Amino acid sequence: MCRNTPRFCAARRFPTRRPARKAPPARRLRHPARFDSSPEELRKSVNGICDEGERLSARVEGIVTDTFGDTIDREMLSHELAAELDAKADEASVAKRLTSEQTARENADAALSTRLSTVEGLAAQKCEVYSGTYKGNGERQQHIDLGFTPDALLLCRQNYSGDYRTASFALNGFPGWNPVTCTIEENGFQVYVQDATAYTNLNGTVYLYLAFRFTKTTK
Repeated sequence: MCRNTPRFCAARRFPTRRPARKAPPARRLRHPARFDSSPEELRKSVNGICDEGERLSARVEGIVTDTFGDTIDREMLSHELAAELDAKADEASVAKRLTSEQTARENADAALSTRLSTVEGLAAQKCEVYSGTYKGNGERQQHIDLGFTPDALLLCRQNYSGDYRTASFALNGFPGWNPVTCTIEENGFQVYVQDATAYTNLNGTVYLYLAFRFTKTTK
């Protein structure tokens, strides 16, 4: 203690005691507690959980099969799933129709191309027509020389009166009438006299003819 003197006494200073802090509450474990079991026991436990999951899936599948059978009707689906399936069905139908239309167009284009090629081939041809006369010599046959092989031939007797035996029409490779009244030969044509069937080479008779030759034009 300080004595009663006019001097101030030096007081002892004591450190101020702070209030004790409360211990913070224990934090919850963020991670699962560690197993104290051996790895073999842990493996068996995990395998057991997997086996139970498979048995549960099998039970659920059996319940679904027993409840709904082998097929699921549209009414069993949710509205969203049914709408999505309808949209996919419409897309498949449209794709099928487009494929069918594409095939039809390709076939039509191919047919049109073939026809155009045919028309172009015919248009590329022109026909030359030669006219003339010849006189029959009365032989059974006579060759009339033209200097080229015609593709078609038309002939008749001058002052034709309607007797088909004195007229004829022939194509290259196809003789005129039956029996034969004329044939196209190399560089000309052949005419005939046959009893009561062909009179295209009567002696002294004048005949008129038109010979046709097709030629291709060069582009």
